[in-house]
Order: sequence, then C-alpha cells, then structure tokens
Amino acid sequence: MKKSIYIFIIFSLLFSSCSSDAGKESIKTETKDSIPAKENFAKGQVIENVNVLANDQQSYALYLPTTYSTERTYPAIYIFDAHGTGKLPLSMYKNLAEKYGYILIGSNNSKNGTSWEQTQNIANNLFSDSQQRLSINATRISVLGFSGGARVANALCITNGAIAGAICCGAASPAANNKDPRSNYTFLGICGNQDFNYIEMRKYDMVELAGRRVKHSFIEFDGKHEWPKEEIIKDAFLWIELGAMRKEPKLKNDAFINENIKLYSDQIKKAQQSNKTFEVYNLVRKTINFFDGLTDLTEYYNIYKPLKANAEVDKKLKKEEAIWKQEEELKGFYGEALQSKNIDWWKQETSSINKKIKSGNEQEVLMHKRLLDYLSLLAYMQTTNAMQKQNFPATKMFSQIYLIVDPTNNEAHYLNATILAIEDNEKGAITALNAAVKNGFKDIDRLQNDNTFMKIKETEEFKSILKKTAADNTTL
Repeated sequence: MKKSIYIFIIFSLLFSSCSSDAGKESIKTETKDSIPAKENFAKGQVIENVNVLANDQQSYALYLPTTYSTERTYPAIYIFDAHGTGKLPLSMYKNLAEKYGYILIGSNNSKNGTSWEQTQNIANNLFSDSQQRLSINATRISVLGFSGGARVANALCITNGAIAGAICCGAASPAANNKDPRSNYTFLGICGNQDFNYIEMRKYDMVELAGRRVKHSFIEFDGKHEWPKEEIIKDAFLWIELGAMRKEPKLKNDAFINENIKLYSDQIKKAQQSNKTFEVYNLVRKTINFFDGLTDLTEYYNIYKPLKANAEVDKKLKKEEAIWKQEEELKGFYGEALQSKNIDWWKQETSSINKKIKSGNEQEVLMHKRLLDYLSLLAYMQTTNAMQKQNFPATKMFSQIYLIVDPTNNEAHYLNATILAIEDNEKGAITALNAAVKNGFKDIDRLQNDNTFMKIKETEEFKSILKKTAADNTTL
C-alpha cells in the first residue's frame, strides 16, 4: 500500500457515504393530543437493553434521571458508541445526566462497519421508539458519539433539522457526504491530544466550520483515542445547556451562567499568573465560544484581541501547523512500512519513537504519541483483515507488530490469544488472555462465545479468566 493508506484507515472502519439534503430526515414528532401514554421505566439506573418495539433485532441502553416523570418532558442525548455498546457511555456519564436532568439513550446497534443506509434505519427506529415511549422534549435533542459513532452523530445532525447539536469525540468528518448541510446547529469537538484523529478534529473546527453559521468549539484533553472521562464531558453538558439558553431566551439562567463563567475566568487567571500565554489564548477563545450572546464578554475580548497578534501565540500556531504536516507525512511512511518492514525493524523503530517521546519538546512528544496510537489502529486493522482472509502468516506478523507498538492494548493481547489457540498453544493462549484482562478486557460475552478457545474452555485457568472478566464488568 502507498501513502493513501492512512486516508483509507480513517474511513474504512466507518460507513459507506450517501448524499442527503439538509433537514429531510428530521425526527418525527407528534401533537400533544396524539402522543400515546408514556411508559414507566426504572429511574436512576442504566437499563442495558430496551428492545425496539418495531424491530426486536434492535435495542438501546437507557438512563432516566431520578426526577423523571411522564407528566413533563426532558432534554435527551442520543449516544453512538463505535462498537455499539450503549451502556458504556451511559455508565460513564449518568451522574451528569442526573445533575442536569437529561435522558440518555445509547444505541446497541450502530457500530463501525455498518453501512450508512443501515445506520439511518437504526437511528430512525431509535428516535421513533424512544420518543413514543419516553417523555422527550423534541426541541432539545442532541447527539453524542465517539470515533465512528461521532461520525454517525455528526452526519445525523447535519441532515436532521430536529437535532439541536452534535458532540463529537475522537472523530469529526461525518459518516455521509452532504451536498447542502444545514448550519443552524451547534458542534462541539472533544479529542485527546494523543489521539490519531487529533489533526482531523482540529482542522474540522478551525477550517471546515470556518465561515459557517454553525456555533462551534473544541476541547482538548490529555489522552488517547477513547471516550472522554466525566470530568471532560461535563463541559459538553454545559455547552448543551448554554446552547439551549441562547436558542430559547426563556430558559436563560443568569445565576447558572455567572457561576460557570467564573470557573472559566479562574482558569484564565491561573494561566496568566503562570505566564502561559498560549494557554490563556485558548482558554479565552473557549470562554467566548461558550458564553457568546449570554453575558457581557468585554473583559474576555480585551484579553483575546491583543493575543491574536502576540508573537508567542503566532509562533505556537505556526509550529502546530508544521507538526501537523510532519505527522501526515510520517503516517504515509508508516503505512508503507507496515507492508514491507520486518519485526526487527518495527522493534527498533518503536524503540526510537519511544525515545523521542521521552526527550522531545511538548508538541513533538504529542505527535509521536499520536503516531503510536495511529500505528496501533493500523496494526489492528491489518491483523483482523488478514484473519478474515484466513492468511495466517500475515495475521501472525501483524499481530506481533500490534503488540510491539501498543503493548498495553487489551485487544492486541486478545488477538494474540486467538492466534496462539489456533496454533494449539494452550498455555500461551491462557497467558495472553490474562494479559488482555490485566490491560482492561471486559467483553465477557465475546470471550464466552469465541469458539477459538473451545479446547481450553473447560480448564480451570479459562474459568478463572471468565471470573476476572465478570468482576471487572461490575465496575462499568
């Protein structure tokens, strides 16, 4: 493969594209008199599976705040996980849903590898079923997604006039192309600074949405390609609340606005005291984006305007652009190397990257961490692709590279276990499975139903691994 492989990687796990005119797929709503009686689901807990009445092959996870009542309506966030595990983000963010009084609905069917046509069907069933059975405020619907799920969320938002905004984590480019995307919505991008999609996310915020009427902002956190922790996502709930106040003045809450802008102001002052000019620049931009139109921002503009012409800020921005270019070139290089270099080369190259991480400047360190994250994805895709084609030598080689570039990735150890089991190396398979669990593997259903491990399923060692996996699942 040539340099274009990294472009292919970004989209190959996702969805086939199709054009859709803005607003044509809007969520169906009903008049108050025609709404059927709402159902009483358990409140204050994550319900893992609510079957869609019109299609028993589809389901969603559900969280209702303890204040939920069928006598009033509530804002709702539809959530799309890259692997169709609806309960995962709901379990992570239920405390925020409780605080703000939101309904959380996580698809169990939308996942990487699903066509856009299928995804639309899943989403339509999800919207229709939940709005018939739950007291949802149809004017306050948001979508949230991670990775491939973020692409789904963004595509649904820009083609659906009833969705107020999209929160996209770890990816931004929509799952479907749109000739005339709408602009009357909000977009918030959230991405780890070590995420292989970081550049995509930054460019989407700075370039793709520039000049459009879309209200948008970007949040960066310390981390890889992963669902952001609750501490990060709390800003997303704030963003949704402020957006609703901006759209509906009757919802405006000055005390709430003042309380939260003070938190942002405190962060800015702390950065100023530490002479972190570029951090001040980013924090002020974020504050303006979040609170625009809701309160007097004169003091923040007075800080921001001089910083736009500040030499240090300009230098940082230019360095960032240079890093992005270098990173894209290295992605192309490593895409080719994956098809031509042997295991010893990968050991040496990975060691060299790790040394640069320990000794480089901040932006170069983050770039090399993103490259390792990217190589992890590349190796995973090549391993599973070779496995599907039953090319065992290639599967084994790519699996070894996967472990080299990402030794703490539980999926790398799980795939290694399957290869060892195929080779009848039962001891090695058990060791690899233990390593997978140690590094966070929690998919007990997959482990129980994987026939690759048929020969070792009755061993005490395998049963012990199942117990560990089950115990770890209780922490979700």
